[in-house]
Amino acid sequence: MNSVKIVINILIIAIISLNLTACEDNKSSNNKKEEKEVKITPSLSMPNVKDEYINKYIKLSQLYAAKTDPSAATKIGYAYSEELKDYDKAIKWYKYSNSMKPTEVNSNYMCYAYQMKKNYDEAINWCKNAIDLGSKEALLLLGNAYADSKNYEESIKWIKKAYENNNPDAAINLGYSYSKIGDYKNAEKWYKIAIKNDDFEAYKNLSTLYNEKLKDDVKASAYAIAVIDTKYTKSSVLRVLKDDMKIPNNIIQKGYELQLNSDEFPIKYKGKLDLDE
Repeated sequence: MNSVKIVINILIIAIISLNLTACEDNKSSNNKKEEKEVKITPSLSMPNVKDEYINKYIKLSQLYAAKTDPSAATKIGYAYSEELKDYDKAIKWYKYSNSMKPTEVNSNYMCYAYQMKKNYDEAINWCKNAIDLGSKEALLLLGNAYADSKNYEESIKWIKKAYENNNPDAAINLGYSYSKIGDYKNAEKWYKIAIKNDDFEAYKNLSTLYNEKLKDDVKASAYAIAVIDTKYTKSSVLRVLKDDMKIPNNIIQKGYELQLNSDEFPIKYKGKLDLDE
């Protein structure tokens, strides 16, 4: 059940920045003519787009603008990545955009696309490139790429940097990487930090950690039960505790009482369990 969170909101942050970087400062004065817009000539050929994608996934206006506007080209790449899940084509568009103007946004997106393709060496290279260009968001992506390539020590190094740069999503991923190197106390520590940041998935990961590694099925039950009726249903939680973790009803009941009565749990499930059903 342990899982590393793939942080998609970095893409949302980056796409917003496209709208900011796309705006040019058009300086003018009362006695001067308005300056002509500077056109950027790409060094790569513009990738083709299927006719059936135009105005369904990709605006025709974006396609025309992408001839000289790197931000429009990046948005087309984003559509290929997030709408069509065609990461190869997305990468072509990001590289085409980069041939006009290299940006941290493009490098972030390419890091993510290469991670989705499981090409972690390329993902790492592009994440580092994004960081060199000033991206703080790429710190977590780089840590995730190292985790995916099973280099957990390096993963921890970069995810800590992400956390130090105020990325709250880093905490759960630190818990995951620490668990993979067998440092369960640090894994427990970081999952609990993630829980304080209202990360419901961290409850699930911590429950698994207690069950599989720390051998404390009361706490395993408590952390699973606490998030019933949030993003997890009661039936799904009880199925995992009973069928997957093989925890008996009397221990599950103790876990229910622990989460109900302990200040260790920021949220609590106060409904009935109906363990005999």
